[in-house]
Parts: sequence; C-alpha cells; structure tokens
Amino acid sequence: MISYFIYTIISLGCSYVLYVLLLRKQKTFQFNRFFLLSALVLCLVAPFLEFELFKAVPSITQIQLDKFTETDAIIDTVDNVTIGEEVTVNPYRANPVMIIYGLISLLLIIRFSRNLHQIYKLTRLEYEIIGHLKLIKIEDSNMVSSFFNYMFIPKQHTFSREDYESVIAHETVHSKELHTIDIILLELLSCVFWFNPFIWLYKKAVLQNHEFIADEKSVSSGINIENYSNTIISLGQKDYRVPLTSGFNFIQIKNRIIMLHQSKSSVFKRTLNIISVILLFTGIFVFSSCKNLDDTLSGEPLVVVIDAGHGGKDSGNTSFNVSEKDIVLNISNYLQSLSDEKLKIITTRTDDTFTSLDERITFINNQKPDLVISVHCNAHSNLEQSGVEAYYYESENFERYSESMKYSSVLVSALIRQSFDNAKIKPANFKIIKDVNSPAVLLEIGYLTNSIDNEKLNDLEQQQEIAQFIYNGILEASGK
Repeated sequence: MISYFIYTIISLGCSYVLYVLLLRKQKTFQFNRFFLLSALVLCLVAPFLEFELFKAVPSITQIQLDKFTETDAIIDTVDNVTIGEEVTVNPYRANPVMIIYGLISLLLIIRFSRNLHQIYKLTRLEYEIIGHLKLIKIEDSNMVSSFFNYMFIPKQHTFSREDYESVIAHETVHSKELHTIDIILLELLSCVFWFNPFIWLYKKAVLQNHEFIADEKSVSSGINIENYSNTIISLGQKDYRVPLTSGFNFIQIKNRIIMLHQSKSSVFKRTLNIISVILLFTGIFVFSSCKNLDDTLSGEPLVVVIDAGHGGKDSGNTSFNVSEKDIVLNISNYLQSLSDEKLKIITTRTDDTFTSLDERITFINNQKPDLVISVHCNAHSNLEQSGVEAYYYESENFERYSESMKYSSVLVSALIRQSFDNAKIKPANFKIIKDVNSPAVLLEIGYLTNSIDNEKLNDLEQQQEIAQFIYNGILEASGK
C-alpha cells in the first residue's frame, strides 16, 4: 500500500509537470482535457497493471522431501525457560492509520452525497427552457453555474443583455461538453485519494481548462470578445456557487482574459508539444506499471534469518513417523527460494545437518539481520491440541521487544487466516530469541501430534503455502 501511494504521487507529479510545462499555456484545450483526465486515471490504476519487464525472482523449484524415518530425538537442553501469559491475537486487527484514512474518506463521501442531494432538490424547482438549458432561479447563490443541462442563476440578478447572452452561451458549452461528468469524477477521486496533493492540483487544472473551453467556444459562436471580457470582469467578484457545478465566474479573471486574447501558436509547435507529452507520459505510465519498480522504491531489502530448528542427530518432535527437523527444513528452503529485492532470506541450514544452538546464535548475530524467525513444530500429550504459536522475548530494548511482538502477531495472523484454526502469541525466554541481537520470533507451526495439523505439515503443497504466508506476513509487518 505504501508503495502504491509513492507510485501515485510520483507519477501524478511528473504528469502534472508535463502539463504545466508543455500544455497549460497552449490553446489545445480539448487535448488538454483528454490528457488531464486520462493521465489522472491511468496514473492511479497503473500500479495494478503490472508489466514484469525483468524477471527478478526465479520460479520456485520443487524441493524433494526427505524420506521420513523415526529416530530418537536428541534435543538441546534449555534451562530456566519461562513462558508468559497468552496474548490475544486478532487476525483482523485494525490499523490506526487506515482508520484515520477511512474516517476522512467517509466524511468527504458524506459531503459529496450531501452536495448531490442539494443539487437534486434544486433541479426539482420550477425552470424555464432556454435553448439547450433548463434555467432555474435560486436564492442561496450569487453565482451563475450549471449541472448537466440545468443552469442556476441568482433570483435577483441584474445582468445586462450582453452579460446575459454571454452567460447563456458559456453555460451552454459546459452542458454540451458534459463537463459535469469530469467534476463528479474528480470529486469521487478526491474522496478516495485526498492524501495525494496532486489530486487537488489536477482538480484545479481541469476546472480551469473547462472555463477556457467554454470561453473559446462562446466567442467562436459570435459573441463580441470585448463584451465577453467585460462580462467576465463584472461577474468575477462573486463568492459562492452551488457545489459540483461549472461556474461562469469560478476561475481567476486574469487567467481567462489572458487566454481569451492569446493567439494560437503554430500548428508545428502545437503538434510537437502534443507528441512530446504523449511520449513522455508513456514513459511515466510504464514507470508506474513496472513490477520491479516496487523493489527499487523500497530501498535496501529486509534481511531475515530463518532458523530451521533441530537437524541431523536432533530430530525434534516426532509423530506418525514424521520428524520436525524435516518439515521445518523444507519450509525454510521454500522461504529461501522466495528471497528477492524486498526480502533477503538467509537460512541457518539448507540440509539435514546438526548445528549447536550456540553456533546458530553466533551465525545469526554475524549476519546482523533485521529479523530472526526460528521455525518449529509443536507436540502435546493432548492429541486435540492444534494451531500456531509464536513466542517473543520481552527485551529491555523497547524497539526490539515491540518489533518482535509485532512480527509475532502478524505472522500468526497470516497463518490463522489461511491454514490453521487458532493461534497464540506468548512472551518467553528461549535462548534462540533471547540471545540474538535482532527482533526475533520462535514460530511453532502446528502440532505434529494432532492428525489434522500433521496432515497439513506433511504435505509438500501445504509446506509451500505456509512458506508463502510467512513471506507475506513479513512483508505486511515491515511495510515492504
């Protein structure tokens, strides 16, 4: 999500700069309208249209599962291990930032709906048909504006004949050009992407271009340009207009007068600018759609060490002729195959070898990782016991403690949503999570003594899915 926000801000910003430099001062108003609207929409949807220009991550090759043999477990002795009280895990926890975003968006949508309702009530009033327009006189606005083919004017207006003709011609253009559709689209996008500053700049640019189109076509229809300019000046001091409408006196007077009297540049120059804009915007669109760009913007990859518990002479928990050491090794290898520009995944072992606990801790600390996940499978005398458990160390280092707890919560939440029925997180002082210098999680993935969990853990496809869920959980918690 963060990458998407970055994409839209960068791409919309670059597109807006193109418009300002090459198009804003050109009298190519219809093309300007097309460019502004298409650029706005395409820049917002481009990140969802991923073009994989470079295949950075190789496809996952199937890892052969070692043949399981029942062996005697030789387990590292762990002294004075304490486990704290269970912490409730909510797999659908709310993100405070998303709550704030949702509330602001909701308020903007409510305002938009209220404005639509206000216009609807106005359109129910008595009207007079003048050419293409339905003219409605209202009391709560001192500006002239239009919504589709409805035109609103002050009930006590004092327009001269020339002003009246200019206003009618102007609002008729807004109506025929369907500028109201653009305004509604911009309002809806503003409700969703209000955090993007360029949305508001685009909105202003589109509305200004609407007025340029209406001014040009009104003068082309036969209205005297000097009389029309005077009308713009005389009606340009009003303050309030009906929301969601196009208005005669909405945009700055100076800009409209200058553009109205400006002569068109040569056909060659206009064509050159348009071609330049198209080529440059195509580059921006490809930039925004490039799948691998996400990795570039994310900066340095997150370094994660996956510690596959046990190995060699230490089989870990064994049940139904299935050994813990083999399952966690397969999951660890699957995770390593997912290593990419976002996550650099290092494993403490890649085969069935035994390494002492102290040696593994020394190896992990030498890697200086951002996160350590020690993967295990659980067992219990109660064969009904099932699910996922995560343990974190309550370090005196608050940042390490809070990061460990966050990753614990996110990882078990990812697994419970997809594979397992329940999950728990608990503080504990296991040596593997206590003596490493990084945020660390000891992850117990299911119970080998439970027949349902055992079936999942002994299935190659399920192991691959578990690895993918762990990978996704790490990305979610890290914001990558």
